[in-house]
Amino acid sequence: MHRIFLRTGFAAAAMLALASCDQLSALGLGPPEAASAPASEPVAPQPVADLRPLAGTVYFDFVGGAGAHYSPQELGLTTADRSRLERAMAAPIVGRLEQGGGAEALVFRGCAEGGCQVGTSVVAIDTATGAAFAAVRDEEGTEVFAPNDRIEALLRLNSPTRTWDDPAAVQTASTDTANP
Repeated sequence: MHRIFLRTGFAAAAMLALASCDQLSALGLGPPEAASAPASEPVAPQPVADLRPLAGTVYFDFVGGAGAHYSPQELGLTTADRSRLERAMAAPIVGRLEQGGGAEALVFRGCAEGGCQVGTSVVAIDTATGAAFAAVRDEEGTEVFAPNDRIEALLRLNSPTRTWDDPAAVQTASTDTANP
């Protein structure tokens, strides 16, 4: 019986001690309150220029003007990677808008001088966010220079073989621009 009273007494004492912690803090005798991090203002999203009217231009004309922000240098490509992209886009196809899966991008494709089987490249820009995807497939292999999962999924969705570097997609783009 003494054990029950003893246990009940310890439980009551513990509850009183915990309740008094709030009172001690109110008197300034307890531990200091945690300081919150200062509220920072949310970063305003950068406005994205409307890229839709630029469909119908070739990539190098695009980056020579309104799209300078998407030049190989601005995308952070090394000199060797810029050279690969330029070789794989020696026969450029005019840019076109591609949509699917809730995304839209201005897509610039091109083929190597020897044809799309020798090399192909793509630079695509998300019209909603301005994010870019840049990649090349050539004699050195396949490499994504500026990865972007959302745009890559869009390119795959619009490809008959579900790959971003599909020569058929490039040839379809070429046919679409030849017969508007």
